[in-house]
Amino acid sequence: MIKLYVDFGGYSAIEKGNLIINRNNIINKEDFDSAELGEVVDIYSKRGKFLGRGFKNPNEVRIMTLKREELNENYIREKIIKANNYRVYELGYKNSYRMVYTQSDWLNGLVIDRFNDIATLQIFNFGIEKYRDVIAETLSELGIEHIYEKSTGRNRRRAGLKDIEGFLKGKKEETVITEGEAKFKVYVKQQKTGFFLDQRENRLLLERFIKEGYRVLDICCYTGGFSVHAALKGAYVVGVDLSKKALEVAEENMEINNIPKDRYEFIEGNAFKVMEELIEDGEKFDVVILDPPAFAQSKKDLKSALRGYHMLNRFGATLSNRYLITCSCSQPVEPDAFKALVIDACLKAKKWGKIIIQGSQAPDHPITSKGTEYLKCLFLRVDEI
Repeated sequence: MIKLYVDFGGYSAIEKGNLIINRNNIINKEDFDSAELGEVVDIYSKRGKFLGRGFKNPNEVRIMTLKREELNENYIREKIIKANNYRVYELGYKNSYRMVYTQSDWLNGLVIDRFNDIATLQIFNFGIEKYRDVIAETLSELGIEHIYEKSTGRNRRRAGLKDIEGFLKGKKEETVITEGEAKFKVYVKQQKTGFFLDQRENRLLLERFIKEGYRVLDICCYTGGFSVHAALKGAYVVGVDLSKKALEVAEENMEINNIPKDRYEFIEGNAFKVMEELIEDGEKFDVVILDPPAFAQSKKDLKSALRGYHMLNRFGATLSNRYLITCSCSQPVEPDAFKALVIDACLKAKKWGKIIIQGSQAPDHPITSKGTEYLKCLFLRVDEI
C-alpha cells in the first residue's frame, strides 16, 4: 500500500477533523501521482505517525478512516447501516432524513437522503464510485424501493468525476413527506437531492414567531418550505423565487396543505429587484425570511458574497416590522462574520436588529469539522431606531 507523508498543514487539517488532504500538502508527490484513481492510500506525518487511510482522488486524498482497517464492501455496508440506525433509533427520524452525510459518517464523498421509500444519492469520491452496487444493495436491505443517483455538481467535477443522473433501482420520481403538521411534495429530479432537509428544525421553529393574520415575505422560497409552515399558522404569505418550476411545486404544497388561495401569492423574479420594488411601494411585513442559495462556493467568491448578503439583509430589514429570519448556506462565510454582517445591514436600514436565536443545520447533518458546517440561520427581532 502506498504511504503518503504530509506537511504540517496536512497534519493540522486532520487534527481539526478535516478529512480531505490536498496534493499540495503531500511531501512525496511522486508517490501520490503514481497511485491509481480510487486506490487505497495511507497518510502519515513526516515523522512517520499513521494519520489515516483513504482513497486517492485527483489533486486530493479523501480520508475514510483514522484506523488501519480494510476499505471494502463490508466497510461501506456497515457504515451506511450504522449511519441510518443513528438517525432512526437515536435521533428519532422516521421516513425522511439525511441518511449519510459524507465524512461525518466516515463515508467521505457520499451523501444519501431518504424520502419515504425513495433514496437519492450523490457520490464525489473515486474510491466510493466502484461500490455503487453495494450502496444500492444496502439501501434495498433498509427498505428503499427506488434509488435515484444525482451525482452532479462542483464537488464531483473537482474530483474529476463525470456527472451521473438516473435511477439505479425503481422509477418512482415523487412522494409526499411530512414535517410537523406540514406536508411537502418531493420530486427527486428537482434541485440538489429533491428537498432541503437541512432547514427542518428552522422551519418548525418559524411557527413560534407567526400569529394569525401576520404578513410574511419568503425570499428565495424555492418549493415553499418556510411558506407552508407560516401559512399553516394563519399568515398571509408572499413567496419569491427565480425558478418557475420551484414555484409550481410551492403552489402544489399550499394546495395539499389546504391553504386557501387568497392567503398566499408567489412571485417569479430576481429577489433583489422584487424587494426593491416592494420597498418603493411602501410594503411592510411582520416577518421576512431570507433563504438564498449559496453566494460563495469557495474563498475566492467571499468578497462578492458578503456584499450580496449585506444588500439582501438590508432590504429584508427595511421590509420587516417585527422579525427577520436570515440564512446563509455558504460554507466559506464564517458564523461570526455572518452575524456581524446582518447586524450592520439592519443598522444601515435604520433598524435595531437583536439576534434571539441562532440556528444551524438539522442534526441528521452532523458537524465534525469546519468543512461540514455550512448553514447559518439567525432569528432577529427588528425595531425602528
